[in-house]
Amino acid sequence: MYNPRLGDIHTTRELISRFKGYEKNLSIDENAFYFTENMGSDSFPALSPRSKRSFFNVFGDNLQCLCSKEHICYINNGSLYYNGKAVNGLTFSDTVKERRYVSMGAKLLIFPDKVYINTENLSDYGSLEAYFKSSDGAVCGMCKADGALYEDYFSGDTVPEAPSNGDLWLDTTSSPHALKQYSEVIDSWIELSETYIRISCVGIGKQFNVHDGVSLSGFEDIGIKGKHIIRDKGDDYIVITGLVDGSIELENQISVRRRVPDMDFVCENSNRIWGCSSENNEIYASKLGDPTNFDVFMGISTDSYAASIGTDGPFTGAISYRGYLLFFKENCVHKIYGQNPPYTIITSYIRGVQRGCSRSLVCLNETLYYKSPGCICAYEGGVPVCVSQNLGKEFYSHAVAGARGNSYYICMSDKHKNRHLFVYDEEKAVWYREDNINITEFSQNNYNLYFIMESDNTRRLGLIDGENRYGNFTGELHGFVEEEDFQWCVESGIWGLSLPENKYYSDVVLRAVGEKGARIKVYFEYNSDGKWVKQLDRYFEKTGSLLLPFITPRCDHMRIKIEGKGHIKIYSISRKIESGSELNV
Repeated sequence: MYNPRLGDIHTTRELISRFKGYEKNLSIDENAFYFTENMGSDSFPALSPRSKRSFFNVFGDNLQCLCSKEHICYINNGSLYYNGKAVNGLTFSDTVKERRYVSMGAKLLIFPDKVYINTENLSDYGSLEAYFKSSDGAVCGMCKADGALYEDYFSGDTVPEAPSNGDLWLDTTSSPHALKQYSEVIDSWIELSETYIRISCVGIGKQFNVHDGVSLSGFEDIGIKGKHIIRDKGDDYIVITGLVDGSIELENQISVRRRVPDMDFVCENSNRIWGCSSENNEIYASKLGDPTNFDVFMGISTDSYAASIGTDGPFTGAISYRGYLLFFKENCVHKIYGQNPPYTIITSYIRGVQRGCSRSLVCLNETLYYKSPGCICAYEGGVPVCVSQNLGKEFYSHAVAGARGNSYYICMSDKHKNRHLFVYDEEKAVWYREDNINITEFSQNNYNLYFIMESDNTRRLGLIDGENRYGNFTGELHGFVEEEDFQWCVESGIWGLSLPENKYYSDVVLRAVGEKGARIKVYFEYNSDGKWVKQLDRYFEKTGSLLLPFITPRCDHMRIKIEGKGHIKIYSISRKIESGSELNV
């Protein structure tokens, strides 16, 4: 006779003491969390909230262009502030335009305005470009390299008779005309290999420097056009390479321009300014050590540089990395090698930088991180590696990023245009989602990570970690305020789906350490019914450790949610599991 028996009940206890952080995937590890709010890795492997931020009394509707030199620098409502003080005289009329900066030596360059400021001497600022336009005309004449005019020379289509050694002859028989000098030694006229033109006009040379690359206009009637190098100058004249027939007076207006190209992305490498233009599909480099000159081509190592690129699509970002240049598009990167022109450009078809995410390019501990169209990549010069699998399949855009310590901070928009701040701890290989703060820019200074936050159309300057700040930074930024206690939360994935047999959790125990006054709440959800059942709401009456046991109803699977306010560390969660055979009910 068949005698049915209940299967044996097996009891086990599982301990979670190493918490992995944020994982928003369909199936996640039971020591990870499907949702986190204001959590951080400072106490890893324990679970704890992030450090408190700090905020400064620096507000502005158009606060932007945050950067760091010896001190923090930013633009606020049209004025540039350095070391907490506005720079007198340097203003920006368009307060809405998005700006970028490049540091080069003591100078700070601001684009697309194309202005500079010397941070060692704040009265030294101005435009990278220069432009002169005459009110009247100009006088052009042949001269020596030092600008001294030739006063006595022959001109015509016949060879001068009885010349003396060193005499000059403007030979008009050749085309183009040639300036020749008589040599008594060989009894012959020798054509000069290089000739010069002095252009005289009141004030024409004041804004320019020797060896500036300039474009001239208004000289077309005498055959002078295009780009030239200034060989010598004074306040009222400039000297260029060329040849004119005698002294010529121009009555029309003339102009001289030193141009910096319009560039989408700009960076510094090897004492040059580099940039790219999506409109022209070109890459540019300034003259060595001179950010004002992009049109100097003299055939020497200090020349400017320009190259056309054959790949499709706009540029999406640029950065100097490990001594070479990277110009990104969404589907490739152009690497530039070499110390001086001509450079070598190598194109690699890899995951590039997503459009609108150029500010996600950040170097952390020798690894370059950036937001690609499909994920966040870690790049070390070869093939990029995706590090954002834990962020799930959500599409993010408009990313900005910064680095502090071993952590990569990235603020991105989801498809609903909600902003999220995520943190990747490179050393521990864990992600955390902090909150919905809208950060528009990051900048690291003196091992501190500053940011600009936008809320209700007003921006404010803040510091990521106000508790563990480095050095004395408050002298230049008045009104330092540390963040008050904030709400934090974690929600686990589903516990129990990995066990095929029937089971239930007879108890769950949390071990936590908290500061006096901190508050902790614990909720459970059973069998995916969508209802969070509160199990605990408790304050820490004194700083210390608590053992928090919970008795749970029988269920196939469950989730836990922990909320808190104030500083609490959760060291472990243990679960007692009673299970039988697959036939048990």
